[in-house]
Amino acid sequence: MDDLRIALQRLASAGALQRVTTSLHWQYELAAVLWKLQHGPTVLFENVDGYDTPVVGNLLNTRDKLAIALDIGPDEVQPRVVHALNNPIEPTVVDEAPWLDVQHPGEIDLTDILPIPVISERDAGRYISAGVLICKDPETGRRNMAICRMQVQGPGQIGVYLAPTHSRGFLQTHRARGTKMDVAVAIGLHPGLLVASQLLTPLDETHVAGGIFQQPVPLARARTVDVEVPTGAEIVLEGVIDPAEEETEGPFGEFPGTYAPQRKNPVIRLTAVSTRERPIFQMIVGGRHPEHLVTGAIAREAGLFNAIRSVVPGVRRVLLTEGGTCRFHAVVSIAKRFPGEGRLTIVTAFANQDLIKHVVVVDDDIDLDNPTDVEWAVATRTRGHEDLVVLPGMKSNPVDPMSVDRTITKVGIDATLPVDAPAEARQRVGVPAHVMEDITHRWGDITGNN
Repeated sequence: MDDLRIALQRLASAGALQRVTTSLHWQYELAAVLWKLQHGPTVLFENVDGYDTPVVGNLLNTRDKLAIALDIGPDEVQPRVVHALNNPIEPTVVDEAPWLDVQHPGEIDLTDILPIPVISERDAGRYISAGVLICKDPETGRRNMAICRMQVQGPGQIGVYLAPTHSRGFLQTHRARGTKMDVAVAIGLHPGLLVASQLLTPLDETHVAGGIFQQPVPLARARTVDVEVPTGAEIVLEGVIDPAEEETEGPFGEFPGTYAPQRKNPVIRLTAVSTRERPIFQMIVGGRHPEHLVTGAIAREAGLFNAIRSVVPGVRRVLLTEGGTCRFHAVVSIAKRFPGEGRLTIVTAFANQDLIKHVVVVDDDIDLDNPTDVEWAVATRTRGHEDLVVLPGMKSNPVDPMSVDRTITKVGIDATLPVDAPAEARQRVGVPAHVMEDITHRWGDITGNN
């Protein structure tokens, strides 16, 4: 089964991995390098001050990185994740895993053994930013995986923010039952598992991960809690959350590019720590860093595509834009068949994900990866009084800095041509395509740079 190390080998073979041997400090310096290379290669820091454990970052700062890690083409990423949502594969449970090789008690100070970084200037301390928290619904036993920010607060204690989705829902069920919630945190996973953890789905994400890999994901039982963990993990933390216990956590630099404020949040009391021999610690730079944005976007785009396709079969692609923090802004291309499908796409997007607040729908001749092309569609194919959808008082998310009483005004733009638009409305000004292809082929000779 593919794991992080296989993914790094593939990235290296593709020229998308940079090894850094210069000694760097865990406080800010690792994050600074990842900011400098924010759209660049995956970075493996091999010399972190005071530690023998390497650190990896920029694992998913571009969508192409997932393609490389899965050994598929870049255009296959969204279809693969969409297919996985509709064709999940149940995991297998095995007895052994490499992360069981080195075992520590839960009371250990994690900063003694792991190069947990301080990432942003006003962060409250050292944060695990790429840890996948795994827990179970106490009523059904269904697993959930989610990347959660986790602040190391002392030996055996981690403060954790649970977004208002399934993990928090499970904890609320435990609160109603008067029970504690077993959890495990997997650090250092294949990018396919990270993407699966970000899916907004009622399914067990380990099943959807099987669909992404197109084979069952092997899981191993944790040592001290009733949770199963992917065998490919580098590091596994085990612990218990008491729903009645909360401690101050934050601030922390979040994806909108602002700091989540200091709040009372749940606490993980560690019961065991296990690692591979010389494990690789993974970090994600918080804030508007592309990895923080793209890691979630790949999953959210696939889920949104699936939802829109159920009502607009002509949907072609969904993109959550980096400028919109890969959460707030969506651009959708459709092959429009009937009047009103553009508006239907807009309201479906809003209903599917509460974070989305601006949607632009374009025809399938528009390149979503070219912001100028999208803007051109808005400029030449929109009549504001007919094509603007404004929905005030819609539910938002507490991380949205413009949210008031957890509501926001959502705006959609239908930048699609009418179904009966004349053919010339789609014709672009330019030379014939075959001439441009020929000129491109001869470009070296024409410019003297062959």
